[in-house]
Amino acid sequence: MKVDPFGDSTIKDYEKLFKEFGIEPLKPLLKKVKNKHIFMRRGIDFAHRGFGKFLASKKRAVMSGIKPTGEFHLGSKMIAEKIIYFQKEFGAKGFYAVADIEAYEDNGIPLEESADIAIDNVADALALGLDPKNAYIYKQSDEIQVQRMAFLFAPKVTNNTMRAIYGHRKVGLYMAALLQTGDILMPAMEFGFKSTLVPIGVDQDPHIRLTRDIAAKFRLPLPSSIYNKFFRALDGGPKMSKRNPMGYLTLNDPPDVVKKKVTNALTGGRDTVTEQKRLGGRPEKCMIYELLHFHFEPDDKELKKLRKECESGELLCGECKARALEKILKFYRGHQSKKKRMLPKAGKILSR
Repeated sequence: MKVDPFGDSTIKDYEKLFKEFGIEPLKPLLKKVKNKHIFMRRGIDFAHRGFGKFLASKKRAVMSGIKPTGEFHLGSKMIAEKIIYFQKEFGAKGFYAVADIEAYEDNGIPLEESADIAIDNVADALALGLDPKNAYIYKQSDEIQVQRMAFLFAPKVTNNTMRAIYGHRKVGLYMAALLQTGDILMPAMEFGFKSTLVPIGVDQDPHIRLTRDIAAKFRLPLPSSIYNKFFRALDGGPKMSKRNPMGYLTLNDPPDVVKKKVTNALTGGRDTVTEQKRLGGRPEKCMIYELLHFHFEPDDKELKKLRKECESGELLCGECKARALEKILKFYRGHQSKKKRMLPKAGKILSR
């Protein structure tokens, strides 16, 4: 198991994280949630810190963001969709940070270059349904309060603390981590929110641990967090990686590229048609099933039916891919049309 918020992470056994990190299972709290998000219903969101406090609070914020290093991919989509859900279901104010300073420190992307990427990214979030009227969308490089907070917090953090959490890193990444504490605590410090929820991938938990430690020292409300499992690479690898462009989908991919990537994705099929009809398929290994499970089949009954047909051998991989591709391309056509209309708005928001 490897968990690195600034690099590649590999997790094969999510149960070990409860003991290793002290995070808590999400399932016991879901009975308090009336209209559960698809990630909650399907166990994709599996753990939390302080989610019960968020549920009990009345003045709530939901905070996350994106590092503008490239096109919006399916992992970025997951985070945006959760912010949108908590906006709609709980009336939470959304805080969406464009971590352009971190993109510079971690990836060497100049602010001038990341500014264009940021507009494209925010247009994706708006097209997915992020409500800008109930959101604070900003770039770290423009938000002076976040920068000031990072310096305010710094005297309370030692090198030993940063090394214990992140390992030995260049100073710029430690600074980027302190900026993230500013992002996470700004809803409480600057806007007076009593509870802030941060939906993230579980590999980002080190940032939450640091932020909760700082919040306690400054007597601020401790932020809550909710964690999702990783969406695997299309070749079945443990996590999407930008090092393998064919291993993941971006929301800018044209239809022919989407079709090629999905067609070449790993399936859970058997070696021969005869063997598959006799033994059935293996949806737990299949990336076509995982695409539908995470992203493109909102109907739980339809997903259950698909799994049953696969495991019984009734549904073969070719037909399954064709069905899935139809759903995926329908989403892409709708999303890319909406995004085109949202680009001017995204530019206007980030130029404020």
